[in-house]
Formats: sequence, structure tokens, C-alpha cells
Amino acid sequence: MSSPLSVLEWLSNTSTISAIRESGFAMPAVQAMHLMGLTILLAAILVLHLRLAGASITEWSLPAMERQLRPWAFAGLTLVMVSGALMFLANPTKYLASGPFLYKLSALGLAVTCQFGVFRRFFACDPRLRPRAVNVTVAALSLTLWFSVGWAGRAIAFL
Repeated sequence: MSSPLSVLEWLSNTSTISAIRESGFAMPAVQAMHLMGLTILLAAILVLHLRLAGASITEWSLPAMERQLRPWAFAGLTLVMVSGALMFLANPTKYLASGPFLYKLSALGLAVTCQFGVFRRFFACDPRLRPRAVNVTVAALSLTLWFSVGWAGRAIAFL
């Protein structure tokens, strides 16, 4: 039976990942895709949470805004996950030994679970039905989680 690390090493040495790792332009292109996906995702999340908190675009209903932004959030998340997997597979040993990377994965898992699971009911109904403090707290908590994912990603290069 193969260990997870041996599977990762095998994937890391496939011709596609080796070509990405050794190319002078492929890894920067993958990193650029990662940043574009992160920007799309965080823009959708930020706009939605500002609306939840009552700080922006209050003329739109929250459920309508969530329906409009959900495809953008999923597209950004998909781009982030695919490009992140390619970057990870290029050097899995380095990333698995990185504290900021492990924090980033944990925060990402929690942020995705909260955004698309736990907090989903907050976006399904009119925010005026709840106390404003609840909406602001949920928005602040979620935005803190999402931005900590980005900040941890940036810290990977330095720690």
C-alpha cells in the first residue's frame, strides 16, 4: 500500500508537473491564475458580506445578490483550487513543511464550509429579519477567515 507522501512524490514527478516546475513561464502563469482566482473569489465574497452587513448596495435583496455572485465565487474558488493544486504538486515537501501553508489550508477549509454551508441561510433571507449586530458579526467573521487565507498564502513566501 502506498503512503500519501509517496503518491504526492509520484504526482510531483509526472511529466506535466515537471514541465510546469521547470518552465520559465509556466509557474508564474499558474501563480497569476491563482491570484486572479483569489481576486474574483474575494471580490464576490466582499460585496456579498458588505450587503449582509447593510454597508453596501442595499437596494438589492440579499438573496438576489447571492444568486448573482454565487457563480463568480465558485469560478474564483475553482481557479484558486486548481492553480493551488498545481503549485502544491510542484513542490509538496516544501509546502507540507510550511506552517503558513498548513494554516492556509485549515482557514480555507473553514472559510469554504462557513460560506457555502453554515452561513448560507444568512443569505437566503432578508437581513432585516435579524439584529444588525448578528449580520455584522457574521460578515466580519467570514471576511476575517477569507482574508486570513490570502494573508497566509502571502506569508508562505517569507516563512
